[in-house]
Amino acid sequence: MKNREIFQRDPATTKLLNDGVATVTESATTKEIETLRYELEHFVCEGQYKGGLTRILESYLGNADSTVQPAAWVSGFFGSGKSHLLKMFRHLWVDTQFESDGASARGLTQLPDEVSDLLRELDTLGKRCGGLHAAAGTLPSGGGESVRLAVLSIILRSKGLPSSLPQAQFCIWLQKNNMYEKVKSSVESAGKDFQSELHDLYVSPVLAQACWMLIPLLPRTSSRLVLRFVPSSPL
Repeated sequence: MKNREIFQRDPATTKLLNDGVATVTESATTKEIETLRYELEHFVCEGQYKGGLTRILESYLGNADSTVQPAAWVSGFFGSGKSHLLKMFRHLWVDTQFESDGASARGLTQLPDEVSDLLRELDTLGKRCGGLHAAAGTLPSGGGESVRLAVLSIILRSKGLPSSLPQAQFCIWLQKNNMYEKVKSSVESAGKDFQSELHDLYVSPVLAQACWMLIPLLPRTSSRLVLRFVPSSPL
């Protein structure tokens, strides 16, 4: 018998879509979603993975009604699987759904009964408290960027908003005034990509025109209009 024959999947013919490296980030592109699904299908929730998920969930649920919710710290040596654990937990927490066929994170993963029971208890708590949400990402190395802005960008991306604060504030303002879909459609009908125009928020004439046409209070005495969006003070 050869070593390869004792594995459930032949390592000589099985390709690792993530090259053995888990990246903790919000999966947005087709490739990232494909990789996420592969990781969930191959997640072996045993040993320290099982123990870690169980301890974190038990602590969270046990302190749900407390005034203080203790944090969880995942530590280990380089390559021990910290990022993989956190990435899987992020999607198991909210039971991420895949639009292609309606499959869910928990449905793709073979979980021990202890973990499954705790996740069901988490769902019950979520229904009682307004829903579940999870965000995942990495902080930049070095000290050149505000940590608070970096954390905020992770949260913004998890809600489908631009990671940059000014662009996110603009999108929130559009949504609050029931203008988001109309502005987006107007930009796209002009043959432009909405996300690209958001990136050029301060100078995009297409975005400015789309807003101008939807704001009745603005004067229409000129054929040209420049909108100047002023970001809030940095955190």
